[in-house]
Amino acid sequence: MPELPEVETIRKGLLPLVKRKTIRKVVVIDKRVIKDIAPKEFIAEITGEKIADIERRAKYLLFKFKSGKYMVVHLGMTGRLIFTKDKYVKVEFKFSGNKSFYYSDMRLFGKIRFYDSYPNLDLGYEPLSKEFTFNVLKDILNKCKGIIKSVLLDQKLVAGLGNIYVLESLFYAGINPQRRANSLKDNEIKKLYFEIKNVLKKALNSRGTSFSSYVDAKGKKGSFQQKLSVYGKKDLPCPKCKTPIKRINAGNRGTYFCPNCQK
Repeated sequence: MPELPEVETIRKGLLPLVKRKTIRKVVVIDKRVIKDIAPKEFIAEITGEKIADIERRAKYLLFKFKSGKYMVVHLGMTGRLIFTKDKYVKVEFKFSGNKSFYYSDMRLFGKIRFYDSYPNLDLGYEPLSKEFTFNVLKDILNKCKGIIKSVLLDQKLVAGLGNIYVLESLFYAGINPQRRANSLKDNEIKKLYFEIKNVLKKALNSRGTSFSSYVDAKGKKGSFQQKLSVYGKKDLPCPKCKTPIKRINAGNRGTYFCPNCQK
């Protein structure tokens, strides 16, 4: 699933290509991706709208129209916003001059919604924002009895992190993914706070992580997969101590960690 670095990379690449353009026609090929509004009504609302900006909130892309209305896209597992049509295209947005961009989704976990005003998405703190401070993270963790991995994946607490970047951050912080969140000491929380921001910034600089489906608006892949330390590295040597990376199921997700560095 595209996480914060991937969605932000898509936003940055897409914005200059669609900003100030008017959507002349909308073709809904698969109505299952349109949520909370009838496809015909969605088409009527979007047609004629001029794109003023694209914002990002966690893993969501918020298309702001000149009218003040919004189209919100969540890419799910395999959603793409691209300019080259493929066999998985579900919605086509046509501009003047016979130009289009497409929403493509192989597995249909993505969602597109329409809002009359700025949407309330009920999300937590953005981990790269000024509001996300050490004290904020400490307060979140101290109140949670669940395992640290699941707490960091809770979008209502910290918004934008997914399995990849949570596991990488925990590795660099030396924290076992199965630790209870409220068991962490201040020095561990400080280390985790630093590593969350550090890992996300590095991933942004690498334009995200591409394993199979993720590409930006121009079809270009990210390269952070070449820099991952534990995610997807089962049985490979830990980059710190050479102990084989272990894979378990924790929080209903595949979980990778070093049993020596993250005791």
